[in-house]
Amino acid sequence: MIRTFASALVAALLFVLPAWAAEEDVLETIFQAETIERSLFSPSLLNRANVEEVVAIVRGLKGTLGGFRGVQKEGPNTYTVFLERGRVPAEIKLDDNGLVTFLFFRQPTAAGLTPQEALGGFVRLERSGGGQVAVLVTRDGQDQVALAPDAALDAGSAFKMAVLRALSDSVDEGTRNWADVVALKPSWRSLPSGILQEWPEETPVTLGTLATLMISISDNTATDALIDILGREAVEAYLPGAPVLTTAEFFKLKADVNNMRARYRASEPADRRAVLAELADAPLPPIDALDDSPSPEIGWHVSARDLCGLIDKVAAQPAMQVNPGVANPDDWEQVAYKGGSNFGAFNMTTHLVDETGSAWCVTATWNTEHAALDQAAFTTAYLAMIGSLAQADIP
Repeated sequence: MIRTFASALVAALLFVLPAWAAEEDVLETIFQAETIERSLFSPSLLNRANVEEVVAIVRGLKGTLGGFRGVQKEGPNTYTVFLERGRVPAEIKLDDNGLVTFLFFRQPTAAGLTPQEALGGFVRLERSGGGQVAVLVTRDGQDQVALAPDAALDAGSAFKMAVLRALSDSVDEGTRNWADVVALKPSWRSLPSGILQEWPEETPVTLGTLATLMISISDNTATDALIDILGREAVEAYLPGAPVLTTAEFFKLKADVNNMRARYRASEPADRRAVLAELADAPLPPIDALDDSPSPEIGWHVSARDLCGLIDKVAAQPAMQVNPGVANPDDWEQVAYKGGSNFGAFNMTTHLVDETGSAWCVTATWNTEHAALDQAAFTTAYLAMIGSLAQADIP
């Protein structure tokens, strides 16, 4: 929960090939084989790769960019896979037995695919997977393509950009400094994702460190620390749907600590603060107490338009540029990213500056009634959208 999807799409070939097979042969088989088997995973990769994810990634790439056309070697272990309507940079490594130990797909380029056409990938996703998808692409603040851009969907940890904005405003006003040191409090401790929940109490950290951990690895304890330091109202100034939950409050409500979840759901926004006050001293639940059903009523609902507004304001902050998400930094002058996930919710939001100096926002959110949505298919559609930006029809 509240984890950023891995920026690297790592997979492995699952089809039987001879040990002497060239890397080009393996890539060709990946994109042409009707059935992908497990038998060519290396033992080490089997422990960290998911067969269904590999299939979904390749299916999504072919569905968006068309059928296989060829492979071109670019350098050691690096190739370009050519499809009908685009190309996909890939890295691949085989061991001495011909088993694939590593496969990495980078941001595809959609040859001739416009953002309007790339939007079809999200429409198909919504039709096949159910739920609702919201997408917005802007250039220099002007809408390029949009799908339900004003629908407030659960964007998971993408809400943390509002925390960063409140902090950066406080620094700009001279109230605080990025180098200010605070000692970790027991009351800030939350559940993963993150690392600070494991650090000793009273460990000194700077506000800049908290911000960087909150954004780059979506550290929940860092997030709750900053919300407490800044004050909840400071964050709510940039988000609809007050009160804004801390991550610990979310976990407590999700696990229905002290039977407070139904009461919270039934309360008006003003009364919900009283419910949260009663939860303050309740212990964190164990992770296994969290059921995996979607919980939109206790998530963080932000529209695509508001997410673009947030990332446009905080993109220049160093914390936003540590983790580039799935965009290839080599293709852009600047990349800033924050995503988020929740039970039945997934978001990616990227700010890109191209060689002309134009600033792009690409954000997409998917909410479903199912806890496990197809993140690989979503990511493929998102990558295709980024790859299509060169074809944008700009007035």
